[in-house]
Amino acid sequence: MTITEITELTESGQKRTEEKLMLLKKIRANLMEELHCRQQMVDQVDYMIYELKTGKKKDGTGGL
Repeated sequence: MTITEITELTESGQKRTEEKLMLLKKIRANLMEELHCRQQMVDQVDYMIYELKTGKKKDGTGGL
């Protein structure tokens, strides 16, 4: 969902303020969950880069 779509949803006169707030909170929660998942992926990739640079492996064998 884009910011434009979110803005259109919340600016429509069909919803009450409470409904708009609930919608925005739900959208925010979904975005935060997606951000968390993406951050975990970045952390995993960073660790893989670290392993390659240092020659370390998770299984303790060392080397490449």
